[in-house]
Amino acid sequence: MNKKKKKIIIVGSGVGGLSIAPLLAKKGYEVEIFESNRTVGGRANIIEGKGFKFDTGPSLLNYPWVYEKFFSSLGKSFHDYVKLIKVDPAVKFLWRDHKSLQLSSDLSYLMEEIRKFRKDDQDGLISFINKSQKKYDLAFKNLVTRNSSNVFSWLINSGIHNLFQLGLFNSMYSEINKYFKEKKIVEALSSYSMYLGDSPYKLPGFFSILPFGELQYGLWMPKGGMYGLIEGLIKLNLDFKVKINTLKKVKRIITQKNKAIGIELVSGSKFFGDIIVSNVDYETTYRYLLKEDVNKNKSHKMTPSVYTFYWGLNKKIDNLTHHTIFLPNNFKKTFNDLFAKDIIPEDLPFYISIPSQTDINLSPKNKSSVFVLVPCPVISKFKDEYNEETLKKIKNRVFERISHHKIDFSEKNIIYEKILSPIDWEKKFGLFDGSAFGPSHNFLQIGPFRNSNKSNKFKNLFFVGASTTPGTGVPMCVLSAQMTSEKIISEQKND
Repeated sequence: MNKKKKKIIIVGSGVGGLSIAPLLAKKGYEVEIFESNRTVGGRANIIEGKGFKFDTGPSLLNYPWVYEKFFSSLGKSFHDYVKLIKVDPAVKFLWRDHKSLQLSSDLSYLMEEIRKFRKDDQDGLISFINKSQKKYDLAFKNLVTRNSSNVFSWLINSGIHNLFQLGLFNSMYSEINKYFKEKKIVEALSSYSMYLGDSPYKLPGFFSILPFGELQYGLWMPKGGMYGLIEGLIKLNLDFKVKINTLKKVKRIITQKNKAIGIELVSGSKFFGDIIVSNVDYETTYRYLLKEDVNKNKSHKMTPSVYTFYWGLNKKIDNLTHHTIFLPNNFKKTFNDLFAKDIIPEDLPFYISIPSQTDINLSPKNKSSVFVLVPCPVISKFKDEYNEETLKKIKNRVFERISHHKIDFSEKNIIYEKILSPIDWEKKFGLFDGSAFGPSHNFLQIGPFRNSNKSNKFKNLFFVGASTTPGTGVPMCVLSAQMTSEKIISEQKND
C-alpha cells in the first residue's frame, strides 16, 4: 500500500513561495499554493494597459548563477525556462551638476568611466574588485546560505581570521571609501544601501559586495520583463505538479495547541496540511494571520516604503538608457532625512527604469514603458500623510529633476498611468507597514539575528521570502527557499 504523501500549504506566491514549492514537491510532498491576487509573483508582479507592460517591483535580474544553480538542483536548466537579455551598459548614476557614472561589467568600459573622475581611482577599482571577489565568495559559501540560529557558529563559519576582511565591523560607506578618492564614486556604489533599509554610514561594510556582484556577474532582464522569471517559475511548478490557486485570500492560519494545521480563506473554506509555509511578510503573518504581536518587545527597523509610477509614453526616449539612478547633492543629509528623520527628502533620490529600451515588445511601437521608484518612510513613521497632496509633491519633484537634466519627456507625454502608494503596497501585497523590501539589514537583522525561517512558537510553521533569512532581493528569495526547504526536510527526518 502506498504511503499517503504529506501535504504542504504555501501562503503567498512571491518568488520565495514559487521557488520553495518545486523543491518540496521533488522530495515527495503534495504542495499547494494559495494566492490572494489574480496574478502570482508577489512584489514581482505585472501591470498591463493600452499595450504597455510593466513589472511592478524588481526591474533587473542580478546574480544569474543563483537561478542556474537552483534550477540545476531540480534537474532542470534555467535557460530552458527563462530567456535572458544582457543589460550593458547597466546602471547609470546622475547628479544635479550633470556629472554621471555609467556602470558596466565590461572592465575596460568601466575603467574609462572611473577615469572621467580621477585617473588614480582606476587602481582603486582593480583593488575593489579583487578584494570584493574574495569577500563575495566567502559570504556566499560560509555565511549567506547557512541556516544558523547561533551567532557564534554563524561567525565561526567564515573563519575568525576572515571576520575583519568581510567588513562586518565597518560601515558600507567607509568600506567602499577605502578604494576611491572621488566621493561621487563612493556615493554611487554605497547608494545600494537605500534598498537594504538604512544609511550606508550605518549598514555593515559587508554589503559592499552588492555593487561588486552586479559588476562581476552583470545585470540582465528576462525576455518579457522580470515577469518572464515568474512565468518560468510557474512552468517549473506545473512540471512538478504543484497546485497554484489564485484569488484565494487567506484569512488566518489555523493553529491547535501551538501547532499550525491549516488555513481558512476569507470565503470560509478551510484547508489542512502537515506543514504551513508563509511567503507573506513575517510581521504580517503574525499580526494578521495568527493575531499575534510577535515583536511587542522588539522593534524591527524596516526598509523604506516606495511610491511607484508606471507610465506609458507616446514616444521613445533617446537620452536615457534602461536604468538610471538620480542621486542628490547632499548625499548624507538625504539618507538622514529618510532613515533618521522619517521625512521625504527635498532632493529626492529615485530611479527610472525603461524596460522597453531593452525589450521593444514591452510597449507599442515607437512608445515607451517607464517605471519610476521613489523611496519614502514606512507608513507608521512618516511624519505627514500619504495622500493626494503628498503624491503631487513627489511627482512634481520627479519631473523637476527630469527637466533639470533635459530628459526628453514630460507629463504631457503620459498616455497611460498607474501609481502604487505605500498604502497600496501594504494592502495589495501584505507588505508590513508598506515596507517595500522587508526588514532592514543592519548588523542585528542579518544572519541568525534576522527573522527565523521557522516559527519559534508554532510547530510546523515556516517562513520563506524577503522578510526572513538571508534577506531582501529576488536572488535572496530563491536562496531563502533553498534554506527553508532544507530545514523542513531535516526536521521531518528527525520527527
